[in-house]
Amino acid sequence: MKTLIVYATHNGSTEKAARLIASKLHGCDVKNIAKECFDLSSYDRVLVGSNIRMGTIDRKIRQLLLSEIGTLLKKQLGLFLCCAFYENGELYFRNNVPEQLLRHAKAAETLGGAFDVQNLRGLDKIAGKMVRKADHDRGILRTFSLQIDRIDAFVQKLGDATDS
Repeated sequence: MKTLIVYATHNGSTEKAARLIASKLHGCDVKNIAKECFDLSSYDRVLVGSNIRMGTIDRKIRQLLLSEIGTLLKKQLGLFLCCAFYENGELYFRNNVPEQLLRHAKAAETLGGAFDVQNLRGLDKIAGKMVRKADHDRGILRTFSLQIDRIDAFVQKLGDATDS
């Protein structure tokens, strides 16, 4: 089954997740929506991934989902989001992805995401420090990273995984 993984990334987590997913499936092309062209009609399965920033998916991914809804409904579809607060995944999907696509998707999963305040800039850095301080004040020590178990569960829902 010819598979396209198209993604958008802000700090690199979604790209890393897309490549990890591709390593577990057969016949994948991995494309960054901001840098590469692709033709959805050439694929049997389309996996769409986006970062979440301030509760919102990437605008180019949102545009793809809205403008290609008819095509995507004819494909095997998987949706994944990379975000520090993966426990809010249901809300992120509901607020950002057309309901038709959510119902059609064979798999929809939040996969975690890196959250290194030292590498953030501007408002992202301010927000990151606020989150870290709020957690610290409540006695919570959290590390933010991709959740490999969630990536494996996503791939398993899709089927066609390699043994590696």
